[in-house]
Amino acid sequence: MKTPKLLLALACALALVSCRPAKEDAMTNVLTPKQQALSAAAALAAVGDLDKLSAAYTQGLNAGLTVNELKEMTLQLYAYTGFPRCLNAAGVLENVLKERQQKGIQDPEGPAPQALDKNADKYELGKKNLEVLVAASLPSHPQTFIQDTDTFLKEHLFADIFARGVLSFKEREMATVSALAALQTVNPQLKAHMGMAMNTGVTPEEMQGIIAVLRTQLGDKTAANAQEVFNTVLAGRQ
Repeated sequence: MKTPKLLLALACALALVSCRPAKEDAMTNVLTPKQQALSAAAALAAVGDLDKLSAAYTQGLNAGLTVNELKEMTLQLYAYTGFPRCLNAAGVLENVLKERQQKGIQDPEGPAPQALDKNADKYELGKKNLEVLVAASLPSHPQTFIQDTDTFLKEHLFADIFARGVLSFKEREMATVSALAALQTVNPQLKAHMGMAMNTGVTPEEMQGIIAVLRTQLGDKTAANAQEVFNTVLAGRQ
């Protein structure tokens, strides 16, 4: 026979379980449907969960994300998760679009990526974009252990990719945070990009929304790690 204390503990546990989905929904709903889908797709692409990724792409298209917005988010991820994950995700998106076309669904393409000015100094352009993200001035060509990491970072990631348009800096950083958090093994970079995301306008509430999406898509462990990193970011900004 269960004791009154044990019965009370069980009742409390059941109450917490029953309330949790409502709490998760409230946190997730801080994000717009487009942002929810963007975060989910970035996280699932990062870990290579292609079955769930298909559903996330469909969710994004149904929420109003354009084909080019989803292409751009997928392309960007190769810089953070590698070409194999990027190419696999691109294949999933292509299949989703073909299936929708066969059903008579015509998803809007949206604006095309912008071509980079051939006369642009890509290093300085990338540095300027990165300065927006970190909200600080940066030196040119600082000394690094592998010197070309600085060059590739500025000229390629923050010039070739970030200068393409289609997605705003805020949207790019939300996707990046979602992908890095999904990996769970790159916390220094996750911390940096959480700060950059906030510098582009992501609110603490929206960051909690991203973490709620991570919990829904990838589970408690992934969300708990992201929450711990975000707590550190918040503490450093006070």
